[in-house]
Amino acid sequence: MAKFNKEILGKVQGALGDVTFRQRNGKTFLSTRPGSFTPGTDENSIARRDKFSLSVKLASTINAIPELKKIWEKNTPSGLTTYNHIMRTNYVLMGSEGFSGLIKLIPSLGFNVANPVVTLSPSDIKINLGPLGSSTGIDVLAEVSVKIISISYLSGPVENSLSKNSFLTLTSGTQTFNLTSALEFIIPLSDVESQMLTIYQTRKSWLSLVTLDAAGNVVHYSNTFSG
Repeated sequence: MAKFNKEILGKVQGALGDVTFRQRNGKTFLSTRPGSFTPGTDENSIARRDKFSLSVKLASTINAIPELKKIWEKNTPSGLTTYNHIMRTNYVLMGSEGFSGLIKLIPSLGFNVANPVVTLSPSDIKINLGPLGSSTGIDVLAEVSVKIISISYLSGPVENSLSKNSFLTLTSGTQTFNLTSALEFIIPLSDVESQMLTIYQTRKSWLSLVTLDAAGNVVHYSNTFSG
């Protein structure tokens, strides 16, 4: 790949013959277009493509949640889009067969939640948490409510005609709180969401608790926890 130091042609973007022009951070880069490419059919190649495809789905899901997107935007390095930052961060956390542990709903460290218990049923998702405590740094005068944001990963469809996997986004309503009382959230499922749970055999949920000011802006957030 080559780089123009002086924009003698102006800002060029696109393809011209076998040469492709791209704009990045105000500079023009050019590269030759690749020839025909045949994807590998071996097990490792297929696994890499599946892993990449899954990370794209996850990044799109997180990026579509306004509260989470704003948090990621504030932590995205220069030169990257928020979407790409989400995808790169979670790609390295995935195993060769998908999600082997936690993913990151939020990009940086938050506060820990105490004794989370998550129960997912065909009618709702219930989340119970211990008291938040004063060590979280939450200012209850400025942070007036809390809510739960959840992403559930569904895999193992009961029929081969269905998509291999899907993501289900669930967000609780807001509720007032204090630092010394336990919290309980119940998120009802719609008929469509309930049907999604019945057609997939494996379910895994990741959640984060966010605090909001009077205008509804996120102030603090918890580390991602699972259920």
